[in-house]
Amino acid sequence: MSTIKVFLKKWPKFYHLLQRIYYAFYYFIEVYVFGTQTQEWIWKTRHIFKSNKWTQECIETRNHPHRHILLERISSFVPIKSIMEIGCSSGVNLYLLAKEYSDAKLYGIDINAKAIQEGNISLRQQGIRNVELFVGKADDLERFADKSMDVIFTDATLMYIGPDKIRKVMGELRRIACKGLIFNEWHCENRSRENRWYYGHWIYNYKTLLAKFFSSDNISISRHSEGLWDDENWSKFGSIIEVRL
Repeated sequence: MSTIKVFLKKWPKFYHLLQRIYYAFYYFIEVYVFGTQTQEWIWKTRHIFKSNKWTQECIETRNHPHRHILLERISSFVPIKSIMEIGCSSGVNLYLLAKEYSDAKLYGIDINAKAIQEGNISLRQQGIRNVELFVGKADDLERFADKSMDVIFTDATLMYIGPDKIRKVMGELRRIACKGLIFNEWHCENRSRENRWYYGHWIYNYKTLLAKFFSSDNISISRHSEGLWDDENWSKFGSIIEVRL
């Protein structure tokens, strides 16, 4: 896919025209036809269309500085006995957490079965025994009991869950979390809109969204510092959203 993009970019005007057509179709399908199921299909098959080495590429980003910010925020909830990541891919964040909290039980959920399979293999090969990865969806967490996880977090996952499912997801996270929630997502404070679709991603006003589930006094949102991301959209919208329960 990346090779095709490089080839098409030799004709910028034609490339940008195709890009506009592609995203117009993408928007229509996701917003008016299939909703979040569109993203679920994309992520279930990402290893096929993105790259056969996609899961390994995720593992190789282990040292990206945003991961250490997540670890730092999670550490504010100590003592911690259990942690869950929604949209864990191959378990990169959980690998780092397992090193830090060797006595805690860590769980990861992701919709891509290959990422889960390879993640579990990689974790076992590296001697990590306190992490379990499962195939599953963010809005289907019935296997987990009420208040069974001290901390639940996401890392660029909620941006792929549309308005048709986001409230159910938040309800499930509120049910399961005991101490707090931490989200690394795209946030925008738009007073007139709770969400917007932006090139295949959902940007939420988390102050408005989370206020439907939690006390506003327990919600804090902070922008990432400049230079943390090479991606201009992460630099513009990237935020850490924290809920203390």
